[in-house]
Amino acid sequence: MRKRLKDSLWLQLIAFTALIMFFLLAAYAVTDSYSGKILRDRTIDLNDKILLQVEGKMEDFHDTLNHVATSMAYAPTTYDYFTMDPVARVMVSEDLSEIFSNTVLLESDIAGIYLYDTSLNQIAAMGKAADNPDFVQSLKKQMEFGDIFYLNQAGVPFYTVYFPVYDLNNRQYGIQTGMCVMMMRTDNLSGLLEDSQATENTQVFLLDGNNQIIASRGNNGLEELDRSMMRSTDEFYVKVRSVRMDGWKVVSRIPESEMNSSMDDGKKFVTIAYVLAFALLILLVWFCYKRFVGPLHQVDLFIQKIVDRPEERMEIGREDEIGTVVQSLNHMLDARQKMNQEIQESQRRMYEAEIAKKQLQVLAYRNQINPHFLYNTFECICSMALYYEVDDIAEITMALSKVFRFAVKGENIVSVEEEVSYIREYAKIIDYRFMGKIDVDIEMEDAVKEKRVIKLMLQPLVENAVFHGLEQKLEDGEVNVSIHMHGEDHIMFVVEDNGCGIEPARLVWMRDNLDSRPTGQKGIGVANIYQRLKLFYGDDVVFQIESRLGEGTRITIIIPDELEPV
Repeated sequence: MRKRLKDSLWLQLIAFTALIMFFLLAAYAVTDSYSGKILRDRTIDLNDKILLQVEGKMEDFHDTLNHVATSMAYAPTTYDYFTMDPVARVMVSEDLSEIFSNTVLLESDIAGIYLYDTSLNQIAAMGKAADNPDFVQSLKKQMEFGDIFYLNQAGVPFYTVYFPVYDLNNRQYGIQTGMCVMMMRTDNLSGLLEDSQATENTQVFLLDGNNQIIASRGNNGLEELDRSMMRSTDEFYVKVRSVRMDGWKVVSRIPESEMNSSMDDGKKFVTIAYVLAFALLILLVWFCYKRFVGPLHQVDLFIQKIVDRPEERMEIGREDEIGTVVQSLNHMLDARQKMNQEIQESQRRMYEAEIAKKQLQVLAYRNQINPHFLYNTFECICSMALYYEVDDIAEITMALSKVFRFAVKGENIVSVEEEVSYIREYAKIIDYRFMGKIDVDIEMEDAVKEKRVIKLMLQPLVENAVFHGLEQKLEDGEVNVSIHMHGEDHIMFVVEDNGCGIEPARLVWMRDNLDSRPTGQKGIGVANIYQRLKLFYGDDVVFQIESRLGEGTRITIIIPDELEPV
């Protein structure tokens, strides 16, 4: 089955489509599972932010009343009123009433203001229930908000704010001189709950310490909430937050049906999107089969038949890419017939050329000179020169014999000392040839003598220094060869002459063409040496050419000191 799937584009397309459908179904299931949770979490998060804003409004309202009560209670007239005798109180009653009136102007929710001494005796009053207030039960030590109550059964709710007054002139801290009580309307508290509904039918309640409703949004006629209504159920999600007022709290009740409604709307949208995706996927499969897989199948059948009928050509009648492929296939078949004929002709010519090449090789082998014949000839000339006491001829002949023997022996790897011995023999020939005009000086450290290097690495550089740098000079010349260790694991070779130098343009050309030897170049040049070094040592090669016109040339080579024979 796997091999069949691998060999069929149509089956691959079907399998790929099925895989996409599977992932779409899985994605739909995951989306359906988590979309409701996401929407629910967002609604809860919005509700928490709204309740936090309501809590901030209530805190601001608390601070405002605290400032108003402080300004009123510690005004000089009010503050002194707590310690006055009855006669003095009558004298300042009008001033006190004016302070009460100004306080009411500052906070319109105040329905009555009452002053009590430390024995809970009412010593001053303004507003509703001034004759018989029954909402004071104890002396408060700090500012407190009381529960709501209904005055004279009028059905209008009020609440009280208790503000203690302390003796500021007493050295002993915390001595209370009385208490100020403000009776507050609840009408404007509903404004603090404005824009507090997270959904359209969310219920928001401001409750006192007895869970009586002070203000609300979305209320269905409830006057108080029992504890069961302040817990989340299958019908409502409930959130309770305490506010700064003593015992007061804000309760929000979000219907679960509204959360589910939001989830259902999102689910419908997601379902429609996935249905459209499935429809488009099926349409894509049909299009791919009609426009690609079917024509490719026709091309495959044609290719199978062309083996038996090579002269047949295919017609598909399309101008798109598949039509171009069919035309290219027909052109390829035409070209193949022509190429087969050319190949047969080429094979015939190659066979004839190979025969001619073999004949030339046989002729070249016949014309080769035996190196041993040359060695024996050089030694014979040397012996004859010694016999006739011509020492110079004997020495140069022996040097030439050693040079030739070293050059043609089969090893590619030699020691540094052997390479230097070869240069010394070559230097003898140069010395005789130029009659002592050119001197070759060699300096070698003992540490490098036994190091292994490639053969004929330095002699071509010395030869270039002699014939290209020094031969053209009228005065004497010198070639210095220096070999020493460079660091712990590299060897440095320096070949330097005091010849005529290299022209700048030629020097740039030589540096740029180290990696390529021009076609037809003869001999072993600088580029040839560099290529051999790269072949043996790879990129761990430093090859520098420095030259100044009229002053000389310096070539520096740095290579590793370890090399296995090849």
